[in-house]
Amino acid sequence: MSDLIPRHLRDLKVAGFADTTIGSRGRLLRHADRHLPYGLDEADRDDLAEYLAAYDWSAWTRHTYDSHLRGYYRWAVELDELTLDPMYGMAKPKNGPSVPDPISDDELVIALQRSPAQPWRMAIMLCAYAGLRGSEAARLRREDVTRDHVRVRRGKGGRDALVETAPQLWEHLRDAPPGPLIRTARGRPMTGHYLINYQNRHWRAIGLPDVHLHRLRHWYGTTLLRNGADLRCVQQLMRHASIVSTQGYTLVVDEQRRRAIATLPTVRLDPGSSRVEPHATEAA
Repeated sequence: MSDLIPRHLRDLKVAGFADTTIGSRGRLLRHADRHLPYGLDEADRDDLAEYLAAYDWSAWTRHTYDSHLRGYYRWAVELDELTLDPMYGMAKPKNGPSVPDPISDDELVIALQRSPAQPWRMAIMLCAYAGLRGSEAARLRREDVTRDHVRVRRGKGGRDALVETAPQLWEHLRDAPPGPLIRTARGRPMTGHYLINYQNRHWRAIGLPDVHLHRLRHWYGTTLLRNGADLRCVQQLMRHASIVSTQGYTLVVDEQRRRAIATLPTVRLDPGSSRVEPHATEAA
């Protein structure tokens, strides 16, 4: 393995990057170091282009991995550990459209009914009713939740945040013991890495093979929007820096479009005059 990888990850830690980001970059760099013909530090532009094209990754995953590699090479060149950045001037992969993909209400009911209390039902509740990412849910402790707020520690970008506690979530976990909320069946704390990487086995076992934890976060944002919250409010609850990110998580359903169309006023044309009548509910 390249001797530079541990140093790079250490410097990311010092710079305040989130543990999830550091872990993801470390896994990608080690994978690239093993599979590039001459390793990570001897790779040229063609090697890297072939590496990024060789796997059946989604557009978003390829875009993310490209960013990890660019960050590594920029760091190495700035420290004079490498002479040239092999990715300088290399075209960046497009990240593809961000398509909202919430689970349905029926799927959420099935997931809760068929999942054991630990770790999966607790994880489902945290992701669906607080909009947490899987790694954030795994770090959450009982002490972080009150009737009013959920304190998210070291969220995306390493930022802490407060989100309002849904009554359903409070009812579910109010009597939980101190310490990590998500535990193994034997009561031991469960890491975010395990929770995320072994979840597919659980979803298949309960007959929901197309579900994953992040779709619960999509459900959270979409349901808030569908029930009347405006997009700016949903953005804050989902802790997105940009409202564009929120739009990628929230599905506008047919019912919302029909309600929006129904608010258009009616134009009445009478002989010699015209008037615009507001929608019936507005007139009332």
